[in-house]
Amino acid sequence: MKKFLVCLLALTFVFAFAACKGEDKPVSGETATGAEVFTTAPDIPETTAADKSTTVSETVAEAESATSDDTAATTQPDEETSQVAGIPTDTAGILRYYNEALAKTPMQRTSYTRTMTKITGFAKALGLTILDEPDLQDNGDVKPFANLEEKTIRPSDLVALEAGWVTGAQSSMKGNEATLTITMKNHPLDPSLDPKPGTRGYVSTLDRATVEPLVSDISMKLAAAVISPNALKKVDVTNSSYAMSDGKYTVVIDTVTGKIKSLTFTGSQYVEGNAKCVLNIPLIPASANAFVTLKGNLVAIYAPK
Repeated sequence: MKKFLVCLLALTFVFAFAACKGEDKPVSGETATGAEVFTTAPDIPETTAADKSTTVSETVAEAESATSDDTAATTQPDEETSQVAGIPTDTAGILRYYNEALAKTPMQRTSYTRTMTKITGFAKALGLTILDEPDLQDNGDVKPFANLEEKTIRPSDLVALEAGWVTGAQSSMKGNEATLTITMKNHPLDPSLDPKPGTRGYVSTLDRATVEPLVSDISMKLAAAVISPNALKKVDVTNSSYAMSDGKYTVVIDTVTGKIKSLTFTGSQYVEGNAKCVLNIPLIPASANAFVTLKGNLVAIYAPK
């Protein structure tokens, strides 16, 4: 009997202990401190910080790609200003590109226009001003010598450009054509400057060979207005000074062949010329000095041969 009671008590302790173990595993509920606990984590895959970053980047990239596709479908590129690979946009690169194209392209001058916007002159004899003409550009006798429009094809006087001659350059693209705009430096009045074509990048300029006959002709007109033309023995140009400004090249180049298709040069020039008018009067060794200033604009157009 005692053995039976001992066994029954042992079984009672076993079942009680089992019951207590079962209560230690609530599915959900509150602990003794009132905090809610879960014994089983939700079935969600873990995501690291790197995974999150990749996922966000991919999402943004997909959104940007979709936006770019929509924009490309509705927006056309600006042909006037878009740049094509291989066409430089910096001044040094543009000069190099131009010089390479010029070396490949035999050129000729097809048109030249010189327009004198201001011509002044005065003559002095025996230290006295005997004639002062502030608006000779309106003088009918001078106009034929001053203004020139020539369509005759001439050899090219274009030269390779140097960086020291240039203040800046720009390039743009349209189709297979590159347009270069190159701006030249201004050069102040300089008696030592001999502006032969191509001097410091200025082409088709008023050089000494052009200016001296012009100064001589204008001086003769001035002297003849004071004395009889028959009294003039000769007119000698004694000196001249030159200034060059506003030089600009506009060049169109075929990007496929790398050759020049067209070129226009524009610029301005200022000239001061002095001449001595020797009088042909017997026994009177007299002379008059003429001073002429010229200001004009130049436009020269070139094309491939």
